[in-house]
Amino acid sequence: KKCFKCHGYGHFQAERPNRRVMTIKEMEEIEYALKEEENKEEESNDDEELITDPMNGEFLVIRRSLHTKMERMDDKREKIFQSRCSIGNKICSMIIDSGSCANVASTTLVTKLGLPTTSHPKPYKLQWLNDGNQLKVTHQVLLFFAIGKHYNDEVLCDVIQMDACHLLLGRPWQFDRSAIHDGRKNTYTINIDEKNVVLTSLKPSQILDAKTKIFKKESLFLNGGCVEKALDEKKGVLALLVVERDQREEINIHPLVQPIIAEFEDVFPKELPHGLPPLRGIEHQIDLVPGSVLPNKPAYGCNPEESKELNKQVEELIAQGIIRESMSPCSVPTLLVPK
Repeated sequence: KKCFKCHGYGHFQAERPNRRVMTIKEMEEIEYALKEEENKEEESNDDEELITDPMNGEFLVIRRSLHTKMERMDDKREKIFQSRCSIGNKICSMIIDSGSCANVASTTLVTKLGLPTTSHPKPYKLQWLNDGNQLKVTHQVLLFFAIGKHYNDEVLCDVIQMDACHLLLGRPWQFDRSAIHDGRKNTYTINIDEKNVVLTSLKPSQILDAKTKIFKKESLFLNGGCVEKALDEKKGVLALLVVERDQREEINIHPLVQPIIAEFEDVFPKELPHGLPPLRGIEHQIDLVPGSVLPNKPAYGCNPEESKELNKQVEELIAQGIIRESMSPCSVPTLLVPK
């Protein structure tokens, strides 16, 4: 048998083993096979590392010369509720703090306004943030205060010394008035006669201005206009005048000491002379012989044992206080010989 297509032997053309075969399948089967291949590719990609490229776009400039400072809005997140109220026709500072266990009035407020106080029925010691610095509370005061035009109230406060404000409303006031605090707006809402009254806090700029005025150094000197105004209003004026005096007060000397000072008057002159001090009556003079040669002889010979004994004796004398080291700049050589 011979194939006429491939010229091979053992088979005919229709039975050759290497012939090409075309298979026709429906479209759905092909799409299903393609989906399976895509799923396999996705599963294989899951094991790969994800590389994140840098973000593209404008970035923030950190150089000061190119930085534009934005206007900062009033930060209410870290500010407590601070306001101002009227007590006895006087404007006073006020703080509402839910962390305070008592309503507190400062001693400065009570003293300056002359408010009557009563003894506390249950005196106690008030502590703030730490265990120390205890404040003893012994008195109370009933305050009538007003905030704005729509809120008038009275509150019983403990009297203590504090510098934060004049009036501190704590948890007792919030509980009695059923006050609702809006943490974002930093306001308190109170229902009065079926109407909601909203208490607003001061702006940070107003708080800063108030602190600046308080801690600003005030001048205690008055000009002539202020004095004349006080006299016209028939107010009592106390003036402190500083008078310059050129006369020096003489020192009284005891009579027994006066003769001694008179005897040694030249020792205590009233005015010191200019220049060098005066010459003294006794002078020390050393005459040098011209042409003389300074002695240059060998030192006195001494063996080590004698030298140790001399050092021992000198140290003992210094320890006993019999002799001491001279601090004079004029040194004199001394020769010690053991005997």
